[in-house]
Parts: sequence; structure tokens; C-alpha cells
Amino acid sequence: MSGGFKRSGRFGLIGVVLVAAVVAVIATTTGQGEANPKTTLALIFGVIALFVVILFALQRADLNRVSGADARGSARGGAEGGHQIDNPTTLSEPELWAAMAVGPIDREAVQARAAMWEPGRRSQNLAMLVTLLIFLTVPPIYFFESFVPLLIGGPLIVLAALWGSVRALMPGGEMERGYDNVGVAMAPLGLAVTERPSVSIEMRDPVTPRMGPKIRGALVLSGERNGHRVSVRVGSGEGGSRSEVSLAAPVPEFGAKARDGRVLPADSAPDSVVAALKDTPNSTRWRKVTVEGGPEGIVVARKGGAQSDWLCDLWLAERLAEC
Repeated sequence: MSGGFKRSGRFGLIGVVLVAAVVAVIATTTGQGEANPKTTLALIFGVIALFVVILFALQRADLNRVSGADARGSARGGAEGGHQIDNPTTLSEPELWAAMAVGPIDREAVQARAAMWEPGRRSQNLAMLVTLLIFLTVPPIYFFESFVPLLIGGPLIVLAALWGSVRALMPGGEMERGYDNVGVAMAPLGLAVTERPSVSIEMRDPVTPRMGPKIRGALVLSGERNGHRVSVRVGSGEGGSRSEVSLAAPVPEFGAKARDGRVLPADSAPDSVVAALKDTPNSTRWRKVTVEGGPEGIVVARKGGAQSDWLCDLWLAERLAEC
């Protein structure tokens, strides 16, 4: 789902460079020889504030657009779900979610998907509040040549940041409710949350020292689909995001690996697997996908990619199980 934020992301990357250049021009062409060049400082803070306001506006617009597209895609799936899928790589995440359903898509599932976007909005609101407090604290220090604004604004900034962390990590907080929503949203697909990552506050930098949240473990979804036990493991590590889809359907031993947009079987793969993979649509979404099959079932593993790409991997595993 992160692809919908490319506009604000590009603005942020390009804008930082442009703002730095404008600030450098202002600093070198105005206020020369003044002990406290307030006009220069006002111009610099004004440029930075304008950039931040536009960035927040674009981020909120992107979030509203992506969440709206998610709701429309879920609605297009229909109340029953479970549509025929010829090419999962061309479908958006909500469309693929609806098409992969093995049971009715009820209102609770649709509402749970919509609720997943609310923590993002609250996080943006908190970021706006903290940024506003910073602008109400830092510029007055220079304009009034006093540290009183820091004594007032500093604690407020810290309290706001701490509240955001507590709200997310406390029992029954946003993270816990988020996993509850995942379970409700995945029920139409025959899956339930059977394992959640654990979150703890740990020291990130022993030199500073700097504390922060650390997520350990993975999100595991398990259930039965079309007569087969399925397990989906989604997590992240030092190498980035990872996912693994396991489907308990005995098949001849084979291996396959993605290359140049296709999932290519090993030379020893049986003809039925070769034929199934040959008919699998070509797409860059198969990048870094590996497949292993044998008497215990099929495992489709992926490194990187969007977190929702495991739905494509589930489609592939179920396709191969029919060989």
C-alpha cells in the first residue's frame, strides 16, 4: 500500500534539497554583519515552515486517496468474494484480497480494513502537533533572545512524543487493535492471526544512549482454504521485509526461482509444475520469490516487495497444488 505515497515522498526528497539551497542563499545574501539578523532568521524559518506545511498536506492527501482506493477496491470485490483470478499481479491489494476470499465478505471485514488506516491519520496528527510546538519554541528563542520558550515548549514536545509512544504500545493500544483488525479482515480468506510480533523498548545506540521500540517476531496467519492448511508468515529483519506462504498439499519434489519477471522451475521439476509455471503471468512482482515443493507441501518465500505481495504468493501456491 505504500506505493500510493510516492507523490509526497518525492516532494520530501526533492524539497529538502531545494529548501537547503534557498536557506543557503538567504543566509549568504542577507543580514551580513548583524549580531542578530532577525529578518534573515524570519525568512529562513518561513521557507522551512512553508515546506513542512505543503509536505503534511501532500501526505494527508495521499493517505486519503490510498484509503479511499482501498475502500473502493474492497467494495468492487462484492459481498461474496472469491472471483476467478487469471493474473493476480495486475490487481490492487484490496481487489486481490476480495478475489481471494473463500467466504462472504461481511461488513465487519470491510470496516476492519478501513480502521487500519486510522493509526496513520493519528500519527500524522501527532507529527503536525509536535512540529507546531517546535515552531512555537525554536524561532522565539532567536527572536526574543531568551530561553524561556524552550523551558515551556521543550517539556510539551517531550510529553507529546511520549504520549504517541504510549498510545501505540500500551495494552489495548493502537498496535494491538491493529492486529485485531487484521484478524477480522482476513477472516473471509479463511485465515486468522495465530502469532503476533512482540514490541519492547530497547536501547538502540549504546553510545548516545538512545531508546526506541524494537519489534521481534513475525505476524502469522493460519487457517484452511479449499481443503488445505495454510500458514502465512510476514515479518521484517535486517535485510528488509520477508514473507513465507506454506500450503499443506503433497506434491512431487521441485524447486523454482524468480528471474526476469518469471518464476522458472529447476531442471528436475515434473512436467505438471513446468506447465503451471509456464502459464503463470510474467510480472516484476515475482521478484525475489523462491518456491519449494515436496511431500509436506509447498512453500513460497519472498524477500522484499510490498507486504501485501504474499497474496500473490498464496495464489501461486494454490495454483501449484492443483498440479
